[in-house]
Amino acid sequence: MTTSDLPAEGQPDVSTEGTEAPFDDVITLSTSTGEDGVVTVTVVGEVDTFTAPVLRSTLDNQLEQSPKELVIDLSGVQFLGSAGLAVLVETQKSSRAREVSLRLIATTRAVTRPLEVTGLIDLFTIADSTAR
Repeated sequence: MTTSDLPAEGQPDVSTEGTEAPFDDVITLSTSTGEDGVVTVTVVGEVDTFTAPVLRSTLDNQLEQSPKELVIDLSGVQFLGSAGLAVLVETQKSSRAREVSLRLIATTRAVTRPLEVTGLIDLFTIADSTAR
């Protein structure tokens, strides 16, 4: 371990235990399944060219399980770039092909603005919380 691997002085040491993403300082993904069979993938951080493939892989893996519904909780996303938008569109297409309901939780301007500007917001069911 080199000193560059250590957290900067005064910065908290962020544990990577339990995270699926190799870009643990930029994105964190977690998955939960409710008693009703709804799978929620919670995304925290930035979704860009570097992190989008990790998100795509996680979402694809969940769709392969054919859940009743897939919820992507983007309320912790601070940046949603074009690569992230592409992942959401691809996931929408995959979910329709598999007849899996897809819902996005979008509570921040960092997520809603790119969806609105690109006109993609109309492709998705958007909610402001995980409650139905």
